[in-house]
Amino acid sequence: MSKQVIHPLTGHVYRLTEDGLVEVTDPRTGLQGVFDFQARWQSGELRHADLQMAGWVGRLARRRTSRQPEE
Repeated sequence: MSKQVIHPLTGHVYRLTEDGLVEVTDPRTGLQGVFDFQARWQSGELRHADLQMAGWVGRLARRRTSRQPEE
């Protein structure tokens, strides 16, 4: 199951994608957008994401992928 958080004010769903980006869905309209962990738009109809929410969902994935294996 992928990591996801529901924004408490807007109801938008922030979900971590397999490639470490954040997919934001508006459940009322069905519109979606894809953003990086700094809420910079990548693709989709939604062009704005909450910086804090995108960071909470996407930042941990970015940190994990950048770690070097311990020897």
